[in-house]
Amino acid sequence: MSMTTRRKYRLNKKGKVALIFLVIMLIILTYFTWALVSNKKVEAVNSNLLKTNSTNYEKPSKELVDKSIPEKSDKTSEIALPNEEKVTSTIEESESKEAEMPMETGKIVYLTFDDGPHPIASKEILNLLDQYEAKATFFMLEPNMKRNKEVVKNMKEKGHTLGVHGVTHDVSKVYKSPENFVNEMNHAIDSIHEISGIDTHLVRAPYGSKPYITSKFKEASDNDNFILWDWNVDSRDWQLTNGDFVENTITQVNQLVGKEPIVILLHEKETTSAHLEELLQYLTSNGFKMREIHESMIPVQFK
Repeated sequence: MSMTTRRKYRLNKKGKVALIFLVIMLIILTYFTWALVSNKKVEAVNSNLLKTNSTNYEKPSKELVDKSIPEKSDKTSEIALPNEEKVTSTIEESESKEAEMPMETGKIVYLTFDDGPHPIASKEILNLLDQYEAKATFFMLEPNMKRNKEVVKNMKEKGHTLGVHGVTHDVSKVYKSPENFVNEMNHAIDSIHEISGIDTHLVRAPYGSKPYITSKFKEASDNDNFILWDWNVDSRDWQLTNGDFVENTITQVNQLVGKEPIVILLHEKETTSAHLEELLQYLTSNGFKMREIHESMIPVQFK
């Protein structure tokens, strides 16, 4: 190969290398230019989104704020506020409002039986109540409940209301002090729970609230959440054992119809169960409904 030919070959080879290098540089430059433009577009879009979000921002609704507060899991749970004050919301408060519900007054009577259960009389009373589709409330003594547990369970199963009448029914013992009164009622309440599983607050003081439930006794009773119940119709079945208590009860009931709730005092005695059907027949045939007491009702108490 001549000198001239070799020079031309070298020049052509260098030119090709330079051209390839130039093409590579052009490709690299194009790529970086494209990347730079894309980044600017993304930044512009993000900037616009931020502006839009800041413009359209709304405070969370009260509903959402309320949902963010954890629900209270017990009766006295508290919620801490920003100013460190605490708001205590209790179920007892709502229950006390429910307890302000008045009892009905028309042809409705509330049969209440004290001093039971009795092994014979109570079963007869329960059967008669079933027969006349009547409900009642039983204020019971602890020793009698322990001796007649199946009767107590039967009362619950039949949908009657269970309350307490104490332990001794002895004035000198139960009213010796407010502590004695509260202790007797709590013992009876515990027995109802052990036998039937029912937690009751319904209490009838032996011989009624007057004159025994003084302000100190009432305070002690309220502290233990007792609901004291008296009556406004005294059948005197404990005295009129020959059945005359039926007419005595009917007379009083007719005097109170439409004027105030009618709460009848009876006892779980055999002489009562022997004549009870006559009273139930009269009440039923004259359109009276016989219902049980509930803790939500305003109690009838001596004035």
